[in-house]
Amino acid sequence: MIEQLLQRQRLLALVVVMMSLVGLAAYFNMARQEDPSFPHRAGLITVQYPGATAEAVERLVLRSLEEELLQVEEINHVTSNARSGFAIVRIMLLDKIYDTTAAWDRVRQAMARAELTFPEGVGQMVLDDRIIDTPVVVLALAGSSSITELSRTAELLKDQLLDLPYLSRIEIEGQADEQLTIAVDDAELHRIGLTPQQLAGLIAQRNQVVPGGFVVAGGKRLSMLANSEFVDIEDLRRTQIPLPDGSFVPLAAIADIWRGPLEPLQAEAWFDGERVVLLNLLAQRGQVDAIRFGEALRARLAELAPEFAPLTIHEMFFQPDKVGERLAELEGSLLLSALIIIVVVFLGMGLRMGVLVASVLPVVVLISLGLYNLGGGILHQIAVIAMVIALGILIDNAIVMVENVQTRISAGVQPEDAAVGAVRELAAPLGTASITTLAAFMPMLLSKGGTADFTRALPVMIMITLTVSYLLAISVAPLVSMRFLRLESVRRSQWVLTLGERLASLSTNQPRRVLLISGGMVLISFLMAPFMNLQFFPNADRPKVILDLHLPEGTDQAYTADVAAHLERFVRARPDVQRVHRFVGSSGPTFYYNLVRTPQAPNRARLVVDAVDLDATRTVIRDVRAHVRERMPEVTLAANQLGQGPPREAPVEVRIYHADDTQRIRAAEQVFAMLRRVPGAVDVRHDIDFGTPALRVDVDDAVAQRSGLSRADVARSLFGQSYGLTAEQYRQERDPMPMVLRSLEGTALPLARLLSVNIYPDQGDPVPLMQVARVHAAWETAGVARRNGVRIYTVVANLDDGFSFSQALDGLRVQLAEQPLPEGTRLEFGGDSEGSGDANRALASSAPIGVLLLLFFLLWQFNSYRRLGLILLTVPMAAVGIIPGLVLSGSPFGFMSVLGVVALVGIVVNNAIVLIDVVDQRLLAGDTAPDAVYFAVARRTRPILLTTATTIAGLLPLAFTQSTLWPPMAWAIISGLMASTVLTLLVVPALCLVLLRRDARVVAGQ
Repeated sequence: MIEQLLQRQRLLALVVVMMSLVGLAAYFNMARQEDPSFPHRAGLITVQYPGATAEAVERLVLRSLEEELLQVEEINHVTSNARSGFAIVRIMLLDKIYDTTAAWDRVRQAMARAELTFPEGVGQMVLDDRIIDTPVVVLALAGSSSITELSRTAELLKDQLLDLPYLSRIEIEGQADEQLTIAVDDAELHRIGLTPQQLAGLIAQRNQVVPGGFVVAGGKRLSMLANSEFVDIEDLRRTQIPLPDGSFVPLAAIADIWRGPLEPLQAEAWFDGERVVLLNLLAQRGQVDAIRFGEALRARLAELAPEFAPLTIHEMFFQPDKVGERLAELEGSLLLSALIIIVVVFLGMGLRMGVLVASVLPVVVLISLGLYNLGGGILHQIAVIAMVIALGILIDNAIVMVENVQTRISAGVQPEDAAVGAVRELAAPLGTASITTLAAFMPMLLSKGGTADFTRALPVMIMITLTVSYLLAISVAPLVSMRFLRLESVRRSQWVLTLGERLASLSTNQPRRVLLISGGMVLISFLMAPFMNLQFFPNADRPKVILDLHLPEGTDQAYTADVAAHLERFVRARPDVQRVHRFVGSSGPTFYYNLVRTPQAPNRARLVVDAVDLDATRTVIRDVRAHVRERMPEVTLAANQLGQGPPREAPVEVRIYHADDTQRIRAAEQVFAMLRRVPGAVDVRHDIDFGTPALRVDVDDAVAQRSGLSRADVARSLFGQSYGLTAEQYRQERDPMPMVLRSLEGTALPLARLLSVNIYPDQGDPVPLMQVARVHAAWETAGVARRNGVRIYTVVANLDDGFSFSQALDGLRVQLAEQPLPEGTRLEFGGDSEGSGDANRALASSAPIGVLLLLFFLLWQFNSYRRLGLILLTVPMAAVGIIPGLVLSGSPFGFMSVLGVVALVGIVVNNAIVLIDVVDQRLLAGDTAPDAVYFAVARRTRPILLTTATTIAGLLPLAFTQSTLWPPMAWAIISGLMASTVLTLLVVPALCLVLLRRDARVVAGQ
């Protein structure tokens, strides 16, 4: 091959230059995002059953729905919650599912089958299979005290933004939809002799869309538009209501009519203390440049701002800015890594060889980036980090090739012959070394699940880069070296040669002592494992605090808003807080990919706090927890920083199962109490159902029938008094507006007046409620939680700084051993424990393929099980550095550290491959085993140390970055590689000497 390249050097140069230009163009034009996107594996079903209790919803709706859903093979698990009048079902598809559209179609088919078994009165089910979508930008429309004005203007602003390039959809949140309230006094209705149902029917008859047809005049069709519906609110007020005595009165004479917010209240939002309406802008998936999207949006808003004045449009959350900041930071790390590597190469190889090797870096990076873009890759932080990791590895092939050519030229070989000889000698071992590195990344490439999807670009980019690096090392590098290297250009570092000779003497003269000491070091390093902190994924490095407030079930949203406002005032008074956003009735927009989207609920609120820096977030969380504990005992608080990795509710999650409801409650309370005593477990909370207060109305059927009433009549009358009856729709606005007929007080109806509420039969006079029913206080089930068709309670907890989920669970297990749960109780651990286990199992399931490739190519190269064993022994040697490195650096051992270990496997075996290859060459030349080992160590110490130094140098910017995601992986590779390199130069030669003395014919026979 090298001979053909010598004849076509111009063609090779053209290909390299053109591919580099493709990569350069890709860098300036490819899509940019901060994080990878996940497949749509999560879905949410909501179903309404007005008037049904939680237990009735469970019995009549959830059971049949779950039975159908659990037959869908693509579903991993189903969690459901039955509430009074509605049910919520969360669905998670299997990690292996990537064709989610087909899977959700099957889910809809299961829903349709279940719907056939529902009783009358169950509303239509709604499936949202896009709940993990994250808005790129959240705009806050402010500047008016009227929330209805803000809501109408938000719709207009939405219309003006719908044609933005790459926009998927816009969701409005925090708006106040409107209704026309027709409030009638109960006594007034009784006086004029009408029932609420009759009045609603009269209003509906006067508000119909009825075609008037057309007539032809002068050859033109003239439509006849009859005023069959209300054209404005005054028209409604003037509506004549016939009375039983034949007279008429305008509706305004017997009812108060006004236009106002829809009841009950919808979710509310505040931007830094000001009531706002939000517009969540979601971009299309795939090749969308978030930075350009943000620029186009800002340009459009600058044009529209004068039209919407005096209202103001704020950027509540603007992801494109974060994308730019993150990529700029990581690209700076990439450039710094390249600069450090170049300096190391110059120091280790001299100026001439250093220039040749350093010139390979930008070429490989550009070509790899171009290929990555052609394959549909997106430039996000995972892809950039992959390039940073690959920098130190990709240059290894060029170092070895250039040095080999230089050695041959210095030995008097002609440059062209030196290039040909170097390629013939190194093409196979470098190919094997590259393939073994690729094999180590194969499990990461083939694993499935949310964690694997998050890190998928890492193996893809590294494998592309290493492949390009190898191809250039056996083609471009020898040809360039042939042209520019000279006899006098060699610069040998004497101290490196001296070090190599001393290591060679040590390993050949005292092999057994070397092996004994090395084994002890490996043992000691494993004994340090308990001192490592375990953490699935670290928190994000954004100075934001998420405060989730949960009040008891049945709490009205207005009270929740007051509680949230009180806590906001406390937080806002702090000097280390810049801004506070408040959301009541919902968790607000999921502006970050790691946030869990929760359904609307009147007893929930969220505060998003912008702190001055990361240290301030910890102080804010600590002080808020103390304040809530002392001043707001009714609030269940969950205080978090933004996290990394797949979304989850809490890092610690314990699921409690028991067939008996009483025993399950007892077990859940016991786990809750235990977890609160565990050091490091904070914000411990549960979903145990203690019920909620209610007013039970027991109708006396005998008395009711004598009055011509039924239980349904009583229920309808009570509903009409509180929420009201929807008489018709007012259709003169952008969206239809319900016309609601109710009492003057509505849901604020005094309890003292409840007994005197009139119940209207179909025929006859109304009857006070007290005559046909007994009203008394009761306690009803607030909700029923289920998982995969089985009732369940869940206890969750956050973690204090410096604690891991494993420590919390270990502390819980100790208490469980001392105080066992009721017999028959079954526990499951979710949260980070489950996520970490799933991620590790996904890696383990695909690991055999990587191991098989690794073993295959090692045996292909060496054809010896002994040499295969020698090379694999370098892997546990890395533990000598990994565990102490993580402990001393304070980095937790989590999934990112596991990725570092996986990457390290492919790196460390290369040193052993290069070393053993030289030993074999010397044995074939006739050297004795000690001489062959001595020569190999003395000769290969310099390139091994140099390649190790470049890899470590490339990772140093990651190890010291402000990001919380990458230091654990960087320190795992750095410390493991340092230890493995030193031990490889000592242990592998010692083992070679021991094994080859026993069977010197292994190599001699080849």
